[in-house]
Amino acid sequence: MKSQFSSAPRPTLILVEEDTIHLPWPALATSASAPEADDPHLASKAAQRLKQGKAHFHQGQYASALGLLQQALQTYQHLGNLAGQAKVLLAFAGGYYRLADYLWAADYSRQCLKLAHKLKDAALMQQALEYLGNSYRHLGDLDHALKYMSKSLHLAMQMGDRPAEMRALNNLAMVYRAKGLTREAAKLYEVSLQMAKDLQDATVQLQILQNLGNTYQTLQHYTQAIACYENFLSLYQSHPSAVIDNRTTRRILTQLTTASLAIQDYNRAIIHLQHHLTIACTLGDTRAAAALIDELSRCYTALNQVRSFRIGQPG
Repeated sequence: MKSQFSSAPRPTLILVEEDTIHLPWPALATSASAPEADDPHLASKAAQRLKQGKAHFHQGQYASALGLLQQALQTYQHLGNLAGQAKVLLAFAGGYYRLADYLWAADYSRQCLKLAHKLKDAALMQQALEYLGNSYRHLGDLDHALKYMSKSLHLAMQMGDRPAEMRALNNLAMVYRAKGLTREAAKLYEVSLQMAKDLQDATVQLQILQNLGNTYQTLQHYTQAIACYENFLSLYQSHPSAVIDNRTTRRILTQLTTASLAIQDYNRAIIHLQHHLTIACTLGDTRAAAALIDELSRCYTALNQVRSFRIGQPG
């Protein structure tokens, strides 16, 4: 997935239906001394610290990243620069979201949202609402998550920001799934997926295909789930630059095997089990390899039984 701290002007939130990666909690760096009032370059220094803070966070240097962001915030506060403060608060929200500290992510998002309202900055409001909605979803407060994500979607549509609308639809679908509204979630994922195709965003397509496949799997719509998962694998193979780890690929293959067995498509299950076995052997995962070999054996046995039954049927 794209980094939240890339050079792009708008963040891409975590979309896949997985727990956010829990990272070691860093101690904050020693705060900087108060900025000098007569420094003519305070604004440029604050902007540089904000940029460096994002870069450090992207590199995993969490303590220094948070320290730099704090310095930037202090400087912008000293200057009375509300737009600068809002950008730093949004960066804090993204940082704490990535650190899986959703209470702090929500708090900084609310602070950013308050300033964005003052500034009448719709783009900032929309981004803050995204973080608020996702943070509340992780915290289990689904009513607030639905409220903020719906507002985020409405703003994205008002601005005509198609990538933001695509993200909001996908994140709103995750809220619907968490609330048990699985069919409604599937419809939102489908719309979001079409937008990702129109925008030719392969990375987001991969994320949505996984989410949509999982949703169809929950609905026991196995044929649709298989189509999503196989499209995922095909798209990934045709876009080698997409960053997908082996764990995700293996999860997709496991889901594919489950769905294939559910509709007794043993040939398809065997193909995906063999693919999974190759990955397990390459990684030296002997325990998983042994389990996959056992499952392959059961599939071949079931397939032979089906063939014998068909041969025994009258012509």
